[in-house]
Amino acid sequence: MKTKILLQNDSLWNRLQSFSIDSPNVDFPFSKKLAKEENWTLDFTAKAIEEYKKFVYLCCVLPNGASPSEIVDKVWHMHLIYTQNYWEEFCPNILQQKLHHHPSNGGLNENEKHKNWFQETIRNYEEIFKEKVPIEIWLNKKEKPKQRKFWLNGVKILSVISIIFILSSCSDAMGSLLSIIFIIVPIILFIIGFSSQAMNKNNDSKNKKDDGTNSGSSCGGSSCSGGSSCGSSCGSSCGSGCGGGCGGCGGS
Repeated sequence: MKTKILLQNDSLWNRLQSFSIDSPNVDFPFSKKLAKEENWTLDFTAKAIEEYKKFVYLCCVLPNGASPSEIVDKVWHMHLIYTQNYWEEFCPNILQQKLHHHPSNGGLNENEKHKNWFQETIRNYEEIFKEKVPIEIWLNKKEKPKQRKFWLNGVKILSVISIIFILSSCSDAMGSLLSIIFIIVPIILFIIGFSSQAMNKNNDSKNKKDDGTNSGSSCGGSSCSGGSSCGSSCGSSCGSGCGGGCGGCGGS
């Protein structure tokens, strides 16, 4: 509500607010497709679309543009798939300028630039809209699920069993044989588990080096540019500190 009152005399903002990506009289509109693709609730999807509109607004009014969050970028990518809506209605009638999307060069320097860019976007968002960014939309970070260490649990269980066999059957030949087996197997499992963990760490380090991210996740940035009236450049975000944004057309 604060945003609507604050920007009620802004023609671009009013056009964005009146614009609906969902086509009327369609059983499976944009919002439902986006919700299904991303496994979002319809309420969350509606909020993400509203934040996408704010992002686009920032792209157009800020001289250096803006950088999207992971959630906002997913909305943007889906909108780009609706080519007729995006290029024949949204850009010419709502934005009244072109907004292209291109791959970025990637790398450590590019990643650092976009991280700073994103922080600047957050500051500009809160200054222009006079409200904090919704954390679930703008600051959402997906953590990689922690690997369950089944091998470690196996080591513990088998170690306990081996101790029981040693104490109860040390004089019996079969018991001794089983005891040896239950000692060797945990050691083998430990070696396999340790090697697997070391390989995962090496892969994470390689991803950080190759992709220029701090999260170890694989992410290819991208960019967009405006039409002849505003040579802007934009980028997309994969989250976890790897992103881009819209170079913007404001002031050009």
